[in-house]
Amino acid sequence: MIFIPIGLVAVSVILFFIGRSQGRKALDIASTETSTAASLALGASDVAGEIGAGSFTKVAEVKGTVECASPLTSEMSGTACAWYRSTVVREYEESYTERDSDGKTRSGTRRGSETVSSNERRVPFLVRDETGATEVDPEGAPVDGQRVLSKFEQGDRGSAISIGAFRMSIGAMGSGRRTIGYKLEEWALPVGARVYVLGEARVDGGRLRVAKPAAKGGRFIISVKSEDQLLGSAKTGSRVMTVISAVSAAVAVILFVLVLVGVL
Repeated sequence: MIFIPIGLVAVSVILFFIGRSQGRKALDIASTETSTAASLALGASDVAGEIGAGSFTKVAEVKGTVECASPLTSEMSGTACAWYRSTVVREYEESYTERDSDGKTRSGTRRGSETVSSNERRVPFLVRDETGATEVDPEGAPVDGQRVLSKFEQGDRGSAISIGAFRMSIGAMGSGRRTIGYKLEEWALPVGARVYVLGEARVDGGRLRVAKPAAKGGRFIISVKSEDQLLGSAKTGSRVMTVISAVSAAVAVILFVLVLVGVL
């Protein structure tokens, strides 16, 4: 029984750090003022005039619509975009036989799933506001895009599956497994979509852009959600994780005491 409270302590610690991370994310979003394309360009120009080109760095938050000179075409939905991620998940049913603690065996069927394909691509893009456009290098960012396709293909698709420009050969299933179908999903950062970006504005190679912060632990967010939505989600996540962490710790202490006095 001692392993139960130990497990709860471990869960409590993990949830505590998740909650703290969400709290820091909320603080980073709330404490960073929105910059326009014009204000960033002016700031970079002023710094270049004072201490030299390439010296400008600033934690920056920009908002606007996505523009892309050479947009990608997402492979499943054909969406013109600056980023996309597509996945294919095979859902199956399998037979099993297992032995319980009393040595008795039982057989049955259960459902499972496996990701058989996952692809992600991104290219630099512009964020257009009322004053101009700011370049964004999305490399290294966990992009939060729009779901542009969600489809379930029922049944075994034979030796291959295809949708749009996507083509994939399908391997054989393991013994005792039967394919139920395939779930195809795709997310994208479409051209013309509203986007929120938080990162580090700096001059690289004579070009001003927002990119992943050079310092370890710097915040980099690219999302189709609004600032208010992101802030609200981070605050809620921080509160919920903190409360669950505290409850788990309290239950662990109670169980420890019960184990020590011999009740459990």
